Amino acid sequence: MEQRGTLKSWNEQKGFGFIRPQGGGAEVFVHASSVRGDRRPVAGDRVLFVGGRDEQGRPRAEWMRLEAGLAPDQPAAGRTSRPARSNASPPKGQAPRRAARAAGIRHLPAKLVVFALLCALPLWGGLQPLLAGRMPVVLMIYGAASLVTFLLYWRDKHSAMKDRWRTPESRLHLFELVGGWPGALVAQQLLRHKTRKLGFQLPFWFIVLMHQAFWIDLLLLRGTLGAERLRPLLGL
Repeated sequence: MEQRGTLKSWNEQKGFGFIRPQGGGAEVFVHASSVRGDRRPVAGDRVLFVGGRDEQGRPRAEWMRLEAGLAPDQPAAGRTSRPARSNASPPKGQAPRRAARAAGIRHLPAKLVVFALLCALPLWGGLQPLLAGRMPVVLMIYGAASLVTFLLYWRDKHSAMKDRWRTPESRLHLFELVGGWPGALVAQQLLRHKTRKLGFQLPFWFIVLMHQAFWIDLLLLRGTLGAERLRPLLGL
């Protein structure tokens, strides 16, 4: 059942905050992954939330939405609604549908095109040894690093939701650098994780551009910028 409250604090960089329930009681922890709606919350927002508890028994919000502007039958500011309607939970099946829409990847076709373009040169270069009858070392590195990186993102996401020890960002960037950036890009979109933190996105995209520059030099510029020196090391 939904409860009313006020968002007492919100840390946009870390992606969590605390709700002060309207009926009193302990403050309720809420993570960014539990927030529904397009607008990011700010401290002082009036919210509706479904309460729960984490594994340590501490209050946390299963999901939260802003009180104003999300429900067609929401009363205007200053009006009161009947208790039966104001405290009623969403119709059966409505909340899962909202959650599914919120969890969906926006602009998916465009993002798939960008992902394919970013992977085109590494795939082209990685297939060359295979076409020559040799072990595709680079493709194996990209695949293994991407899988590990995706799992690290998944673990960090769930650690954040359960207020556990987080995966260091330097470790995520290290695995992205050794070839796991495709897995990181997929994880960011599927898990909705690390996409809004500018301090994380800047080094991430720098790593992606480094990989693109390497393959452009090796495949299109014939190693003019020095990428040719790494060809024997990578089995190319």
